[in-house]
Amino acid sequence: MCSLSWYHQPGGYEVFFNRDEKKTRGRATPPALQEKEGVRYLSPRDADAGGTWLLANEHGVTLALLNYWHSNAEERIPTLSRGLLLSSLAAQKSAEAAVQQVRAMSLTDYGSFTLAAFDHSIVAAPWALRWDGRSALSLAAEMPLCSSSFLPEAVIATRQQSFQTLPNHLPETLWSWHRDEASPSAYSVRMNRPDAQTWCISRVSVTTDSIRWRYIEEFPDLKGDPQEHETILKR
Repeated sequence: MCSLSWYHQPGGYEVFFNRDEKKTRGRATPPALQEKEGVRYLSPRDADAGGTWLLANEHGVTLALLNYWHSNAEERIPTLSRGLLLSSLAAQKSAEAAVQQVRAMSLTDYGSFTLAAFDHSIVAAPWALRWDGRSALSLAAEMPLCSSSFLPEAVIATRQQSFQTLPNHLPETLWSWHRDEASPSAYSVRMNRPDAQTWCISRVSVTTDSIRWRYIEEFPDLKGDPQEHETILKR
């Protein structure tokens, strides 16, 4: 349950990501500096499984993971967290390398997902890969990438229609769309329903000099003023 969009400009790019999760999940840790194989990166941390859904490293690579709820694969219980899969890619030097590493792995123990990978070489859509429980296939990613465990086709269609009404797809417009302040519902990009909600909204800005991560942490049922964090990693 997530929504993802992006913007590329000379010298860098930005990634916008809403993480929607069950209300029974633990509260995630905001983005912090971590290291893997000598490579520094920023990422939030899932409280339950210890992995992440979004990370950006000092090579200028940003990786985003969305659950995929359209899979026709037989129902099974995954034994490994998808968030740990993303964390294992944190040292990759390019978006292409990250996707190729996943393609070479055995994914049978993971639930279905969509992976989007960004770096400075990308001028339009990210490298994207979808694991549907049977095979891993390249994906022609178009904005916005969305997922929902509740009526996925209807929810995704509603969010795509909302996205198409935007006057432009510039960074501030995308940021406002992800922080949608209209009445939240199961269909809105800033989502709230009885069992799940948007828990955080990220804006990751990557330039040749730094990574700036703005992180909005929501409270239960989206009540009260959200808590804002900012973390910067110098490259």
